[in-house]
Amino acid sequence: MSTLAALDEDQLETLALFLEEQSEVADGLDFFALHGLLTANAVALHRLDWLALEPIVFAEPVKWSSDQDKQTILSLIDTLQKEIIELVESGQSFPVPCDLNVEADEDGEAAPLENWCVGFIMLSMEDEKSWYGEHEEQAAELLFPIVYASGVNAEAPEFAEIDEDDRLSKQVCADIPDNVVDLFLLYHGDK
Repeated sequence: MSTLAALDEDQLETLALFLEEQSEVADGLDFFALHGLLTANAVALHRLDWLALEPIVFAEPVKWSSDQDKQTILSLIDTLQKEIIELVESGQSFPVPCDLNVEADEDGEAAPLENWCVGFIMLSMEDEKSWYGEHEEQAAELLFPIVYASGVNAEAPEFAEIDEDDRLSKQVCADIPDNVVDLFLLYHGDK
């Protein structure tokens, strides 16, 4: 299906380890949050370029060990963005890169899906007017599972009710792949 070469395992590991190191130094995004952010960027009415994305991805300026490392990481992020755009534009159910549940692991670490959704929501909050403006009701409905899984509004009664029902929680999360494509079509379908 894809004409772009997906990142191979070594490239994914390089990017994930770099992001993990950065998130320990500063409050940056892990791989799943980056992927969610790039997915939101692929869906968005107005895509942001790297200069606009960089301060969202990295909370503080990166102290690169070399120009080569910088080029490698930025190239991996660019390739990942292109791959995600192609996947979203394919119109098929979007392959979220983690299990579709919000169960924390044994160490109490957030579920990868929660981090993915946080990244997605971070970008949508950057420009709420274009995300909700013309299509407020439809956008809110399609974003609901992503907002739920992000845990951003966990105290809200409607989200607390979903959390209490494991089956319902999984059902809501299962809507995310199709909703990503539906959001893209909402913003770009008439172009």
